[in-house]
Amino acid sequence: MKTGLRRMNISGNDGSNVDSDQELVSSQQSIARMPEDRALAPDQLLEQGVIHSGSRNYRQLDLFRELRANVLHSCAHRNPVILVTGVGAGCGTSFLARNLAVSIAFDEYRTALLMDCNLRRPAVARNFRLADRSSGLMDLFGQSDQDLARIIHHSGVPRLRLIPAGNGVLNGVEYFASVRMRAVIHEVSNRYEDRCLVIDAPPALGSPDARILAEHADLIVIVAGEARHRAETIRRATKVFPRERLAGVVFNHLP
Repeated sequence: MKTGLRRMNISGNDGSNVDSDQELVSSQQSIARMPEDRALAPDQLLEQGVIHSGSRNYRQLDLFRELRANVLHSCAHRNPVILVTGVGAGCGTSFLARNLAVSIAFDEYRTALLMDCNLRRPAVARNFRLADRSSGLMDLFGQSDQDLARIIHHSGVPRLRLIPAGNGVLNGVEYFASVRMRAVIHEVSNRYEDRCLVIDAPPALGSPDARILAEHADLIVIVAGEARHRAETIRRATKVFPRERLAGVVFNHLP
């Protein structure tokens, strides 16, 4: 995998004071102590294409750490919502989304939440060995209650939580554009002071899903299969999204 993110220069105003600094320390301590009750072994993670901090594939780890640094540098928000989408199907979007989330969770003072919004090709539940038919995002819609706790799952990776796609609905366009979806994203991304929400989205081209989901995102990362897509196709994918929120394109080396 090669990263090709364009950096964005964003200046912020540091209005910190003693009280906010104390709140930040408290939040960081809370994050560092987040329990993980179903830790996955390194070989289990490797089988599912998930990186881990003890891996000997140093180049892969460094690439994801570089990607993490570039993405977070591009956003002034402490709790960014990061949309990961592909130029087309099969270019490794879910691979990149899950490992970007894992690399963010490597930081003991950050927490990440990975939300699977690719309803036609869901991958999060399988990649993190959740039970068959685990409740997820689509189970939440169409029901009168909005108990988010029942759709948020432990990942087996410290400080990383999951919202799988869930069951039943394949076409999520109407749900993604809803006020309720906006409320869900706001709630789950702001439970901690330093939480990053990573959305595993459908491809940019071929359906409106990714464009609609991008309305909820602070940053958008596009994945292209190396030597798989023409330059013009990649340009068409980038034009789907607002330029000011486009972090850039990652070229994923496929076997």
